Amino acid sequence: MDTPILPRMPTPSGRLTRWLWLGGGLVGATGLFLLWRFEPEGQFFFPRCFLHAATGLECPGCGGLRATHALLHGDIAAAWRLNPMLLLGLPLVAWSVAAVAAARRGWRWPNPLAHPAGVALAVSAALLFGVLRNLPPVRQWLGG
Repeated sequence: MDTPILPRMPTPSGRLTRWLWLGGGLVGATGLFLLWRFEPEGQFFFPRCFLHAATGLECPGCGGLRATHALLHGDIAAAWRLNPMLLLGLPLVAWSVAAVAAARRGWRWPNPLAHPAGVALAVSAALLFGVLRNLPPVRQWLGG
């Protein structure tokens, strides 16, 4: 049985890729500066969680901005209380970004999020965390 060959997607030129990386880096650095400078609670320019506003339940990302703010100020314990999934996921994200950068240079570096099983595991962990953090005993244990 022949497998259909999909058309190859065009890739951006080297110059465009550099501008995209530069723009993304500037946007990211600006966002981190704003998070470092301002407490996310009560600021109009930081997004609010729709699920929490509508239902009172916490999604897997709830507390992520405040946890990042705490991390930028060196308060790891507060970041853990606000969103432990963020702290546990940061090494995985850093590894994946490094793997993408290495692949751009032609180096072979395994990227767990480039494999469907890795993505499925990460999504499953986030969903499980989202369910567990809304159970009263777990919420009490997390300090919420």
